[in-house]
Amino acid sequence: MKKFSERLQYARNLRKLTQAQLARASRLSQGAIANYESGTRQESKGIFRLAEALRVNVLWLGQGVGEMEPATMSAPPPAGNQLADSGHVQANALWPFKTISHEAYQLLSSKDKAVIERTVAALIVSLSHK
Repeated sequence: MKKFSERLQYARNLRKLTQAQLARASRLSQGAIANYESGTRQESKGIFRLAEALRVNVLWLGQGVGEMEPATMSAPPPAGNQLADSGHVQANALWPFKTISHEAYQLLSSKDKAVIERTVAALIVSLSHK
């Protein structure tokens, strides 16, 4: 499948979703989904929401790169990321972001954290292919 529209429709059908159901799940309009699938509208700004709703790899959906199914990250965090005596995450030790506070991240829901994790993973893969 060479086109975004083909991959979107394939994934939607595979997940047995109507356009209206996908629209609700991704918080986009049904008309937008129809336009993406017909090719009258190009790749979505809401591609991360579409990939999340369809449970597919965002790079596969957007560019046809990699596997359709998202990679799972089941490895536990490194041991050095925990304080030995309290069990709290040591925010400054391994936190990689300078403009995003660890505390703000911790306030997010687990679903939102998963979206961020998949987004960062996809960006890393995309940037490593340059």
